[in-house]
Amino acid sequence: MSSQVTPDFLQQLQPEQLKTAAARRFADFCLQDFPDRQKTDGFEPHVYADAASLVVARLEATRYSDTLA
Repeated sequence: MSSQVTPDFLQQLQPEQLKTAAARRFADFCLQDFPDRQKTDGFEPHVYADAASLVVARLEATRYSDTLA
């Protein structure tokens, strides 16, 4: 089954290159969590990667509002 393949987004994810601390922490979590989740029945790696991508993008978008405070 292809669930053992890491989606492109997670393969290319480099937390140290993200601008916000929250995005870096979340990316680190995803990279550590993904291998365990792969072992779960019914796990869909591309859904996980899509969700992680959306959350990282949203957290990175908050960088602008962080600089205003």
